[in-house]
Amino acid sequence: MSKHRRHWSESEKKAILQYYQEHGVTSASRQFEVSTSMIYRWASDSSSATVKEVETSVSIKEYHRLLRENQALKELVAEKELEIRIKDALLKKTSPLNKSG
Repeated sequence: MSKHRRHWSESEKKAILQYYQEHGVTSASRQFEVSTSMIYRWASDSSSATVKEVETSVSIKEYHRLLRENQALKELVAEKELEIRIKDALLKKTSPLNKSG
């Protein structure tokens, strides 16, 4: 085994990861002569980077606006649920089946 470490460019890593997703880790490892653990590490790093990009793509102002909007929608759903429960309770009280005749 060589003592020299091989360096992979970002484009090579992306190509290997693409091949890995299509053909599996064993096949990719053999095809590109890279260890399976390295492929798994690249895949993990790639998914972490994607999550960080998504997290930072929303500004703080936008984030707080979304929180307020979410809260308002939750309150609206709660009000509608309460209305439905009240109507159901009233219908049960006034139902002709419950009256004794």
